[in-house]
Amino acid sequence: MTNMQTRYLRNLIGRWVLYHGVRYEIIEVLEEGTSLVLEDCEDHKAIQADQHGEAHRRVPQTVTLAVSFKQDGDVDLPAIGLELLEKRVGKADSLSC
Repeated sequence: MTNMQTRYLRNLIGRWVLYHGVRYEIIEVLEEGTSLVLEDCEDHKAIQADQHGEAHRRVPQTVTLAVSFKQDGDVDLPAIGLELLEKRVGKADSLSC
């Protein structure tokens, strides 16, 4: 992955995307393996286990997607099913996660 690709992907952190009709927020870029980590902004919760393996709380689901690149080196978000939405303004915004 080039420096320009890395910068582009890092600038996506905090952006909303649609993935399979569900709104997610990009929360992390994994450079090794070139992946985006998405957090569900809707009411889909997963049960999270504590360090002893006991489930005690519900947390937003996350999805990790490998990033595709076009032949010219540009990031190809539609190829992995992502549609960028408007830029996130902040937690006070009614559309925030």
